[in-house]
Amino acid sequence: MGANFNKVWVAKIASSLGDGVQLAALPLLAVQLTSDPLLIGAVGAVGTLPWFLLGLPAGALVDRWNRKKVMLHADLIRLVILALLTVVVLTDHANISLLIVAGFAIGCADIFFDISAQAVLPVVTSGDQALIRANSRISAAEINGEQLAGPPLGGVLFSLSHFLPFLGNAFSFLISAVFVGSLKGDFGNAPATEPARRNLRAEVAEGLRWLLKHRVLRALSGTAAVGNLVFTAQMSLLVLLAKEQLGLGDIGYGLLLSSTAVGAFIGSLLASAVARKLQVGTMRCIGMTLEGLAIVGQGLTGNPWIAGGMMAVIGFSMSVQIVVVGSLRQRLAPAEIRGRVLSASRLISLVGAPFGGLLGGYLASAISLRAPFVMGGLLMVLVALVSLPALSNRAIREATEEASATTEAPEGVSTTASK
Repeated sequence: MGANFNKVWVAKIASSLGDGVQLAALPLLAVQLTSDPLLIGAVGAVGTLPWFLLGLPAGALVDRWNRKKVMLHADLIRLVILALLTVVVLTDHANISLLIVAGFAIGCADIFFDISAQAVLPVVTSGDQALIRANSRISAAEINGEQLAGPPLGGVLFSLSHFLPFLGNAFSFLISAVFVGSLKGDFGNAPATEPARRNLRAEVAEGLRWLLKHRVLRALSGTAAVGNLVFTAQMSLLVLLAKEQLGLGDIGYGLLLSSTAVGAFIGSLLASAVARKLQVGTMRCIGMTLEGLAIVGQGLTGNPWIAGGMMAVIGFSMSVQIVVVGSLRQRLAPAEIRGRVLSASRLISLVGAPFGGLLGGYLASAISLRAPFVMGGLLMVLVALVSLPALSNRAIREATEEASATTEAPEGVSTTASK
């Protein structure tokens, strides 16, 4: 996949490990500063808020700018914020408001880095299988850093000294910046079809319209939104399921959570092999069906080992789909609007997440604790079957061939979506 991809990969390994360290350290520091559950929850949630506020315009801006420079500047901004936070914690001047502001600012920089990195991957790889392998390695780096290795390391560093996790996270962004800055080649965007237009709202609308007109990408985003709705409902009630139905304590609940990350890590490593065996449409249908049945199994079983196995299956399936479907999105989106299309797709897929916890809680209180798991899992199986016409192997193959043909056309990149 080349030296440039390896540099992007190392940058992602470093920054993901730092993110995992921060994921554990920020709430631990918040607990030291306040006992208000609302404020502590705000510290944990504020990092995701920028996606809903800036996701679409960030995609349009990434399409305007040199994507290597965007990644580099995002790293440097996060480095400065974490360095200042380290000094503040070291000198005992930290307060909860400062943590919320820092978390929000880091989340904003994360958006620009992530969109740019996704848009750059098709440039630093050659061929469909190489792109899938690249996304597989990136996904493995994210899961290992943010879910497996990073949080325990953050807890250990925080126990040694409160400032150490933030210093370590700052150092991770320094490493990322060094490798991003060493990328060779031109990472400016392809020439726009209408270079005179610089209206941000119009550019955002153009990317969103293109996505919504594209049958395959529209269906992928819609099914992902349903999946996030069900997954959020499941995760919000998992602690109750663990304690009331599975008879687990705090440690058992933590192990149950980690089984998802283990399955996801294995899935990220095997995603390339799965893609060689199964076409995308088949993989998507089987994956959503497996997830749905595993969630149903979770809701029905009283055995913690079976529940842990179901969590691992869910993590494995989600990880494979993220890699393979993410690669498909990158191939189908024209280079000049790739940032906008990817950010719009990400935003639509996240729409269901805020409502999942509320809907799951309502169903659990109105019917039973099993109901959100059984109903949510069956909904995923139904959506997998209903979306088959739009996400069949034939439909995806035709969309991929059309994208390849427009990319190779001598007039430039076409932004006409498949109907």
